[in-house]
Amino acid sequence: MSKRLSVKKKLVKDNHKALETLAHIGPKKALVIINNSPNKFLAVIRTLAQFVLDGTIPLEKHLVKKLRRHRHVIRDVAKSRGLKTKTAVNQKGGSFFKTILNTLLPLIPMFL
Repeated sequence: MSKRLSVKKKLVKDNHKALETLAHIGPKKALVIINNSPNKFLAVIRTLAQFVLDGTIPLEKHLVKKLRRHRHVIRDVAKSRGLKTKTAVNQKGGSFFKTILNTLLPLIPMFL
């Protein structure tokens, strides 16, 4: 495993509890938290999107189907940096973020 990948996994592991909290609140509160969050937390969100795209998180067929409608936003978030991550999430709204987190959070401990 490369050093860069292990650093990203550690970053996701450190923020796992915050992501769980974010998954269980309403969309408006989620947007407020994302807009006021530090850049490290946005890096975690971006890292999760990158893990989904490059196959680091193994997804089953029904999970791929569930995330398919959000594929453009996932790509935008994975490519973005800093403020653009906030913009990409804000344009779609907090509800898409809840769907993505509820799909990915049970899978995170498997690859950490």
